[in-house]
Amino acid sequence: MNQPLLDLIAFVAGAVAVLVDRRRAVLAASIAVALGLAPAAALYGGGGAVVVLLGAGAAAAVAGPLVGAVGARGGPGDGLDPLRPVGAHEGLFGPRSVRVAGCAVALVAGSWVSFNVPVGSIAAVQGALFPVAFIFLCGVLRLFLARNLTDLAVGVAVTAVAVGVGWLLRGGSDPLPAAAGVIAIAPVAVAMEAWLAARRRGDARVPTP
Repeated sequence: MNQPLLDLIAFVAGAVAVLVDRRRAVLAASIAVALGLAPAAALYGGGGAVVVLLGAGAAAAVAGPLVGAVGARGGPGDGLDPLRPVGAHEGLFGPRSVRVAGCAVALVAGSWVSFNVPVGSIAAVQGALFPVAFIFLCGVLRLFLARNLTDLAVGVAVTAVAVGVGWLLRGGSDPLPAAAGVIAIAPVAVAMEAWLAARRRGDARVPTP
């Protein structure tokens, strides 16, 4: 698979991670970045890396609805609403237009990193670091522009997957167990957000600016 195609797949995955909102946002972002980084992981980390990534995506797809269903069986509770802005008014942080602008900046920054920063055996001139760098920056963007717990969970999940794959790019298949531990943060974030969403009091919806 050629590098431009890898970059295009990663760009689509990063755009999903930046733009996705509301219910199932963490799940959608986790699956998108796992699929988006799987080709790059296969190229530099081997089949084991692909199994880890797809396994994390599958675990997220199962854990989110399952934990949500278990949490909902107990009825609404007094826990935190992951969609409600925390410590800020609704329009203060994270409008989608700002995230789109940030995604454009991340695209430029990821391109610069991929051609100027060597990682492990990957020479900077190859540009092979773009998928990881771009998706990592998209995750950091979600963290910095987070206005609620769902946004934070999206940022944590996306960043964890990117860091895990970057670890594989740096050392091949040798650091696979440690990278798998980092990538496993994504399904955990999905499960935690699903639990909070299922246990929140009422069914109010917070509009997205």
